[in-house]
Amino acid sequence: MNNFLTKLSRRERLYVLFAAVALFSGIVLYPVLRASSAYRQEKLEELEAARALRTTYQTMIRTAEQIRTENSELKETLSQTEGLLFERIGNDVMMEASVTKMLNQMAPDLNLDISIARPSLRAAPGRLNFSVRGTGRYPEILNFFYLLETHRPLIVVDHFSMAVQNNKKQSAQKIKLPQKQVSLSRKTSEAEPTEPRMKLQMDIHINCRAVEGGAK
Repeated sequence: MNNFLTKLSRRERLYVLFAAVALFSGIVLYPVLRASSAYRQEKLEELEAARALRTTYQTMIRTAEQIRTENSELKETLSQTEGLLFERIGNDVMMEASVTKMLNQMAPDLNLDISIARPSLRAAPGRLNFSVRGTGRYPEILNFFYLLETHRPLIVVDHFSMAVQNNKKQSAQKIKLPQKQVSLSRKTSEAEPTEPRMKLQMDIHINCRAVEGGAK
């Protein structure tokens, strides 16, 4: 080997040295550098995964705190509205009977006719709609509205209308009376004016509390 190198010129020796270095680099250093690069890339990926996991945990912590806050606010709201919901009593027929009894007790002089309305597909769960008709004098109707507005659980009036009841039959009977009786009735009416009877029609609804375990 020494004889071979001594026969070469200085430039040729440099070429041989460079070739040996290149060969050494290709055989030894390149695999080492490649493995080092792959290891570095692997660690970078692990670092990014750890950062992403940390961000996820931080988001979960913030979300959990937000959920706890919203849950407490929801409980507070539910406690405030606890007295606004009716207790569900059996099926719709039983609820209709219960509401009918309650409204008749509130307005015994109005001769109320109450019927439950068929729920629509867009109706909120637990909502029951009722149609109410009756006749009475204005003070009685006004007192009925007051009782509806102040009642708890809540009774919501969606629509109402009032009209003076037609008294044609009463007018015809007065015309057939003798003259003396007519004059007496006029004096009586002038001395003691009476409230006209009115026809009331309204649509109301109530909201029932959900039954645990589903409706029976």
